Amino acid sequence: MSDLGLRMESEPRSRRRGKDDGSRGGRRGGRGRKKKNRSGCAVSLALVVVLAILGGGGYWAYGFLKDRFGPPPDYSGNGSGSLVVEIKPGWATPQMANELKRVGVTKSVEAFTKVAREDKDQRASKIQPGAYTMAKHMSAKSAFEILVNPKNKQDFILRPGMRSAQVFESLAKTLKVPKEKVEAAAKDPSLGLPDYAGGNIEGFLFPASYIAAPGMDPLVVLKDMVARAVKEYDKEGLAAKAQAMGKKPYDVIIIASLVEAEGKTTDDKGKVAQVIYNRLGKNMSLGLDSTVNYYLGKSNIQLTNKELNDASNPYNTRVKKGLPPGPIGSPSKAAIDAALAPPAGKYLYFVTVDPIVGTTKFTDKDSEFQDFKAELAKWIKEHPTS
Repeated sequence: MSDLGLRMESEPRSRRRGKDDGSRGGRRGGRGRKKKNRSGCAVSLALVVVLAILGGGGYWAYGFLKDRFGPPPDYSGNGSGSLVVEIKPGWATPQMANELKRVGVTKSVEAFTKVAREDKDQRASKIQPGAYTMAKHMSAKSAFEILVNPKNKQDFILRPGMRSAQVFESLAKTLKVPKEKVEAAAKDPSLGLPDYAGGNIEGFLFPASYIAAPGMDPLVVLKDMVARAVKEYDKEGLAAKAQAMGKKPYDVIIIASLVEAEGKTTDDKGKVAQVIYNRLGKNMSLGLDSTVNYYLGKSNIQLTNKELNDASNPYNTRVKKGLPPGPIGSPSKAAIDAALAPPAGKYLYFVTVDPIVGTTKFTDKDSEFQDFKAELAKWIKEHPTS
């Protein structure tokens, strides 16, 4: 066989297999020793922890385990001091939890989310955006109970038709600051008023609900009001529509404020707007008592002849033709809509013949207008204390 170039086996297969197996077994044996060493390390570590607990390192080991397996860090009780927390629209529980931790109300994010998650009524989803007066270092449970109670939400309601002076006075009481501080904030150049407003905030305090609570900066609240007005006016397309009507945006806002002051219902607002545009078109004075009252800081049904004929009052639309120099209050969306799209018609006069009920009559005839005035005079006589 050797002459064919085939190698002769010099050792039995069994002996070679033993060698091969032995070499491989040696390698396996090495890996086995490493695994055994790692297991030994784990046991040693566990033993160290146990010994530490039993020995002088017990406090350290307890803290180590608690941090990983215990309840989340939390304060106890109702806390102390006072601060305002603002919950933004659209926030979910984790965002609320982060804000509470950031301002120092709760000790950890996890503590609040745990309370919310374990609440059997799942009230976290009903927490409303707004301002809440809370305390520093509250338990997560105490903080949660404040937020889920809507009575704790502190908002400022700006009603349609409110004058800026009324807003300032009411807002000062809500924020618990001097009225002068609110008035100063209303003149701040950072308010965000459009250039055509000339720095006058009147007409740019949009009727809505705003976040406001004691301790808040009045400038922040007023900025929210102005931003809302600008947003609503832009949404209405006020500038473009005013231009199409041959009016300036500011003129439309002034007209809307007059409509708000005089029109009691949505239907009446449209008719009041019609009267205003018709009288402006005929170069007639508007003859509105509301503008006289605005300058005088009053809301009287009856004004004296001296007040009605006072030409020094720049807002006296009885003796001065055209629009007053600025808005006289906060117009609602309905008033803005009426000012931008008044119904077609020939009305030139109107009188609210029953101020309590709000009954208003319209006409294009002076003779009927005089009848309406007589009807109002009779109502005033029958209601002397109104």
